[in-house]
Amino acid sequence: MTHVGPLNGPPIACTLAPAAGKAQVEKWRAFDEDYALETERTDARLTIHYAKVDDSTRRLRELVAADSTCCAFVDWSIDETHAHLRLIVTGTPEQIAALNVG
Repeated sequence: MTHVGPLNGPPIACTLAPAAGKAQVEKWRAFDEDYALETERTDARLTIHYAKVDDSTRRLRELVAADSTCCAFVDWSIDETHAHLRLIVTGTPEQIAALNVG
C-alpha cells in the first residue's frame, strides 16, 4: 500500500524532539500500512479514511492524542459515524502543507 497517512516526516512546527518525532512518524506509517484506505485533500482540510475495527479505532485515537499536543497548529478530529474511520485535519493551507503528507 502506498503511504497516504498524516506524516511523512515531522513538520517544522512539531514540538517533539527529533527522536520522538521519528518514532511518531514510524507509528503513523505502521498504522497507515495496516488501515489507510483513501485520502481527500483541499487547501485547508485533509481527510483520511481508515478501515474501522477495534484496533484501528484505538490506535488512531492514540496517534491523534499525541499529535494534537505536538502539532497543535492544526485541528485534529476523528469521525466514527461512517462505515470507515475518518481522520479530519483542518488548518490554513500553510499548516496543512506543513504536515508533509505523501
